[in-house]
Order: sequence, then structure tokens, then C-alpha cells
Amino acid sequence: MRKLLTGLVLALRCLVLPAQTAPDAVTPCAPDSTQIENAIVDAVLMIESGAVLDAAHLLDSLSAACPSNDAVLYYQGLCRYSVGDYAGAADVMAKAVELDPSNSWYKETLAGLYLNTGKVREAVELYRELKIDKPSKFPDLFTNSLAADAYRLKRDYPSFFKALTSLVQDENADDEMKYKSLMSSLGGFDRRTFNSLLPQLDTLMLRYCEAEPSSVHAHSLRMEIAINRDDSQTVIDECRRLIELHPDSPSEQLTYLSIIGDTYHEQGLESKAFKTYEQALKIDPEYCPVLNNYAYYLSQKKCRLRKAERMSRITIEKEPDNATYLDTYGWILFLRGKAKEAKPYFKHAMIYGGKDSAVILRHFSDVLARLGETDLSTYYRNLAESKKQ
Repeated sequence: MRKLLTGLVLALRCLVLPAQTAPDAVTPCAPDSTQIENAIVDAVLMIESGAVLDAAHLLDSLSAACPSNDAVLYYQGLCRYSVGDYAGAADVMAKAVELDPSNSWYKETLAGLYLNTGKVREAVELYRELKIDKPSKFPDLFTNSLAADAYRLKRDYPSFFKALTSLVQDENADDEMKYKSLMSSLGGFDRRTFNSLLPQLDTLMLRYCEAEPSSVHAHSLRMEIAINRDDSQTVIDECRRLIELHPDSPSEQLTYLSIIGDTYHEQGLESKAFKTYEQALKIDPEYCPVLNNYAYYLSQKKCRLRKAERMSRITIEKEPDNATYLDTYGWILFLRGKAKEAKPYFKHAMIYGGKDSAVILRHFSDVLARLGETDLSTYYRNLAESKKQ
């Protein structure tokens, strides 16, 4: 697992034996304590050299002779882990913990094994015990992150989101730590699973925003989830909150105003969309994403085409190889009766990705038809239709 068993790897490289029973204590192994300790060192050296099976045989014989030696059990567990016997390793390591419950190294290793074998609750309980003695090394955020990863592997999504909710509500963790842990736990979902979890993700991000009301990370994530859920009002609300959180960043404000304008347009609220675009252009009159969308939406209404042409012209001057911007400009020229002037822009768009867009291909077909180039127009029309399938 990704971050569950680093302690085991380190243990295999460490020759310092765990705490032993005091030399003068009476145990079944007391008469041979020096011999036992020397044999354990031999076993560790075997493990280090890769002779794990030889080490396992030696440790098995030591365990038979001295079943109460926790160090023997510990290294037996490491041997079983190294050959893929995770359940067996956990069983042996649990006996070592039982013999020496004060040994945090044993507990940490066992917790990792529990996570690896799906015993998440047992692992979390051990981490909570470890946190008492070493709160800086085993914070709640660490435990919740590991638990979330383990629950996700089991596809236990209710427990997964419960652990992540505890993570984002952790008052002892800062926002950056929460964000990094959250991103680590949420990465890599396939689209189908991600879509099925959108309601739970939305609730999680709401809890994150409530716990960290001034967090750009939290509000950005909730906005992105809202986009995926087609929750237009939440998208707008979160964008406005993000604008408030970036009072001195014109570039960020432009980004969020652009999203608000596009969202209004998708809702059919054209007046609000255009008003928002105007607000954005007051910050930067040459901001291409807004200029392009504003111009294209005007072209769809076939109104204020001169204004649309002026705005679109700026985008192709700034980004002459952007197929989307070339399409918008060429289409506006076409609507203004300038099909001949429009053609070169579509030809240029074909070179820079325009052939991958059904919309651009259809527009080019219309331009060619207006110019009387019927065969070529039909070719691009058919190509456009194939892109829809």
C-alpha cells in the first residue's frame, strides 16, 4: 500500500533490537539470553542480505525454544511480511505487541499490517494509542488519511467519507495539510465511480468549507464538484466567494468572473452573462477567454456583430494559432457577409486542431458552400457528422 508500511521497510534496515527483558529478569530464556540475542542479530543480517527464508527458519527455531521473546516474534513478522504472508505477519506481530505493549515500533508496524489486511478499525485504534505517546508523529489527520485509503481499497465508501470528513474537520491540522491529504485520498477515481460519488463529495466539500471558511482550496474544490453536478447556483456562489478571497489578484478574479458568465449563459440568463463579461473586461480588456465567449454568444444571437468582431479580432491577434478563437472570428465574418475573408481563418484552424471539432468543421462547410465550393463543403459537412457519432 502507498504509505502504510514504511515502518516495515525501515525495520528491515535497522540492526538495533527492540527493548529486551532486563538481564536479571527470570524468563524461560534467561539462561540462554546472550545466545538468543546473538541469534536474533544473525537473523537480522540474513534478512538484510536477502536470505529471508534462512532467517525465517532460524527465527522459527528460536520461537519454539523461547516463545515469550517479543523481539523474535517481531522479526518473524517481518520475515512473513517480506514473503507476502501479511495475515501471518499480523498474527505474529500482534503477539509481540501483547508481550510488550509499550513498544511503539511494534504497534506502528502492526497497524500498517492491519491496514494491509483490511483490518482498518484495528489499525485506527492502534494509531490512536500511538498518538497518546507521540502526538506529533501520529496526528488525527495522519490516522484519518490512512484509514480513508484503506476503506477506499475495500470500497467501503460510507466509512471512506466518514474518515475524510473527520480529516477536514480536524482542528489541529492546518489547511494546507488537509488539502494535500484530501487530494492524495481522492485521486485516481475512474469517471463512472467519481460520478456516482458526487453527492457524497459535495457534502464532504461543504464540511471542508464550513471548517475552513477562508480556504481557497476548500471553495475551489466545492466549485469544481458543483460544476460536475451541474449545480449552477453553487458554482456561482463559490466563484463569488473565491473572488472575495482574492482581493488583490486580478487574474484570479478574471477566471472566476469568466466562469460565472459562462454559467449564467448555460442557464439561459444572457443579460446576466453579458453583464458579467463586461465586468471582467473592465479588469482586463484583452482577456481572451471572456472576449471569445462573449463574441461567440453574440454571434449566436446574430446581434451586435461589429462589437463581436472587434472583440474576437483581439483574441486571434494574441493567440493566432488557437483553433477555437479562429473559428469564432471566421464565423462572425461569415455572418457579416464576409465569407471570402473568413475562409483563410478556417483553413488555419484546420491545421491547429479544428478537424477535431464538429462545430468548426460545420462552420467551415457553411463558408465553403456560400463560396460555391460544393464538393469541399460536402466533405467537411460529412466529416463534421462523423465527429458527432
